[in-house]
Amino acid sequence: MSRLTSAVTLLRNPHLWAIAFITILLTIVYYADWFGIVSIIPFGDTFFSEEYLHEIHRTLLIIPMLYAALVYQSKGAIIMSAACLCIVLPRAILVSPHPDALARALIFIILASLATILLGMEQNRRKRLQKAYVKLGTAHSDLENGAEQLKASEERYKDLFESASEAIIVSDPEGDIVEANRAMVALVGYSVDELQNMNIKQLLARENIATADGTRQIWLRGEAADKRQEERLLRKDGTEVIVELAVRAITANDQLVAIQTIARDVTEERRLRDNMQFYIREITQAQEEERKRIARELHDETAQDLAALALHIEGITRYSNRLPGEVVERLEQLLRETQSLMDGVRRFSHELRPGLLDHLGLVPALEWLTTDTSVNSGIDAFLGIVGKERRLSPQIELVLFRIAQEALSNARRHSEATKVEAQIEFTSEKVKLQVSDNGKGFELPKILGDLASRRKLGILGMQERARIIDGSLSVKSEISRGTTVSIEVAT
Repeated sequence: MSRLTSAVTLLRNPHLWAIAFITILLTIVYYADWFGIVSIIPFGDTFFSEEYLHEIHRTLLIIPMLYAALVYQSKGAIIMSAACLCIVLPRAILVSPHPDALARALIFIILASLATILLGMEQNRRKRLQKAYVKLGTAHSDLENGAEQLKASEERYKDLFESASEAIIVSDPEGDIVEANRAMVALVGYSVDELQNMNIKQLLARENIATADGTRQIWLRGEAADKRQEERLLRKDGTEVIVELAVRAITANDQLVAIQTIARDVTEERRLRDNMQFYIREITQAQEEERKRIARELHDETAQDLAALALHIEGITRYSNRLPGEVVERLEQLLRETQSLMDGVRRFSHELRPGLLDHLGLVPALEWLTTDTSVNSGIDAFLGIVGKERRLSPQIELVLFRIAQEALSNARRHSEATKVEAQIEFTSEKVKLQVSDNGKGFELPKILGDLASRRKLGILGMQERARIIDGSLSVKSEISRGTTVSIEVAT
């Protein structure tokens, strides 16, 4: 299709028809004596009366050759040279009576073709230069437009950089500060000029310098290090401020060229969070103390009173032969109810605070917990122990027991599980507790904090207890595949 279009365009070009007309006209003049039409050509007798005067007409053929070279460059020069060769050869071979006619014709064609091709090449060069100038002009215009856009973009970036509510600094790979916005100046108390003469490590508290060096080495090795972290910055007046840093590497050609750091002041948030954690820790501790007190009272007083009452009732039934049958039957029923109530009080006392945990440690308490779950709920629950068993601090043992208790309670009350496997693993540096069930499971939110809106407060309680001992809590659950709760804590 493109060739057909090119052919149509060529045929519509008036230069093609002008070259063809001139060539045909000069060919007729060149062969006029042979065709016997000298009389119709003006001054024909004059031109053809002398020997070799037809060579003047042959020389005129250089006109269409040069014309073609000017219009169609090298291709036109070559094609027209070939056409003129075809025009002059028949006369030199067949018509001319002179023995050197062929040599003369070839010399003419060679010289004319050489001049024509050189002209065509020059035209090619000029056309390429013209195109290059056009491209250069376009590129220059694009460059000017790009420069204007870049300048406008830089101005917008500068405005955004300066007006940003969060503190921003840009440093080179060595940590030397290059740029800082007004929010950073307000945060640390140094002026922009002072900051540009400082290294970012001079703003960090002593304990954070090693972390900053490690992060910079990761960037220099070309590894991804975009991250958020909390650090302590030193203000000019010597006070500390806690900030959340969002650090991003700026690269060019896969090379680190700068580091952009966005700092958000979280001092108040951190203090509120610390106060909240302290408050939760105190509440949890007070709750455990209250549970311990209630469990002790239930065991030492209520259970003992119920046991004494059961003994009295049993003593009365010994005189059954002196009492009416209905009274004896009623007393026996009352004795059974009292014993059942006493068992319930003891079980409730153990759930509040098992004495095994305080006297024998975590593992016996977990064994009792899994056994009690199997006996009272019909769930196949068992405990696996990995590593060498050892006692832990009272606080860690209590937290791990409460998390296991909550996980087993959820399996019994909500998951419809038939099997629960608890496993505790001891190593030299840490201990890991994991409770898995084969229940119906549930869909976990992306953030555990969203469980509050779903009324799943038990898991949030586990999470808060894990924070008290600096433990790492993990909850995994899939629909119809059960739930796994695990906590790992350094010892």
